[in-house]
Amino acid sequence: MTRLFSSAFLAFLLSTAAFCQSVSSTVNGAIVDSTGAAIPGATCKLTHQSTGAVYTATSGADGLFTFPTVSAGSYTLSVQVSGFKALQVNDVSVTSREIRSLGNLALQVGEVRESVSVTAEGAAVQLSSAERSGVLTGSQVNNIALKGRDFFALLQTIPGVVDTNSARETTNNTAGSGIFINGNRDNQKNVSVDGITAMDTHSNGSLSFQPNMDSIGEVKILTSNYQAEYGRNSGGAITAIIKSGTKEFHGSGYDFYRHESLNANSFFNNRSDTAKAPYRYRISGYSMGGPAYIPRVLNTGKDKLFFVWS
Repeated sequence: MTRLFSSAFLAFLLSTAAFCQSVSSTVNGAIVDSTGAAIPGATCKLTHQSTGAVYTATSGADGLFTFPTVSAGSYTLSVQVSGFKALQVNDVSVTSREIRSLGNLALQVGEVRESVSVTAEGAAVQLSSAERSGVLTGSQVNNIALKGRDFFALLQTIPGVVDTNSARETTNNTAGSGIFINGNRDNQKNVSVDGITAMDTHSNGSLSFQPNMDSIGEVKILTSNYQAEYGRNSGGAITAIIKSGTKEFHGSGYDFYRHESLNANSFFNNRSDTAKAPYRYRISGYSMGGPAYIPRVLNTGKDKLFFVWS
């Protein structure tokens, strides 16, 4: 019986994983000297600026280094190797599902205790893959006013995306309908949350879950030429990434209020002395996040375990 239960549980996990897609990213680059020659054996550390998580890699004989599984966020890259000044690259922005190439990073001859700091610039062109995509950052999602608090209304700001759904008064399970990506049918796209599909796969028209805007850290829209792992749907892929906690506590509260008393009446209603039609919506909520720790017992460095509640 125990073996049967274990087999059934394993089959459940595998079937669940089949509906998941990777939301992690890859960061790569090459370490070279001032002449462009490769520098092997350089120690590369990628540090998440919000959580303190550290990824390590070593450049190969060709000078190339790769961090194959990186979560979305802003990073600091440090490079050290004997005989050269240490290099630090600040504010390396990585979005979900991205292959982020930092190109050639040139080291200057000197001692390791000397260092050179630079600030990364956003790549205007995707250098490592042929995909066409767009990103809505967490600040855009949270700071752009939307009457219905439905993040799908922001997708029309991405080139190639058309939104014909005019009924966005509140979030609902049909919020994904009316979104057309590069001329494909609206039921040919996939919508996922943290890589897990949120579409009703029976109809491909309704959603089983839609996160509130205050909990979203990023929305990535793959419009065309994306990798085969996202090939379940030919009409594009939309992924909402939920915020992760940081080393510091953060929170928010909001109350969005709509009422006919705040609206002007129409010309013809005023002319016929007709009262304004009722129009009443109220959307309230809050969020909080930070490190999950117990002083001197659990996660004392506040860099291993985090939480978000929204």
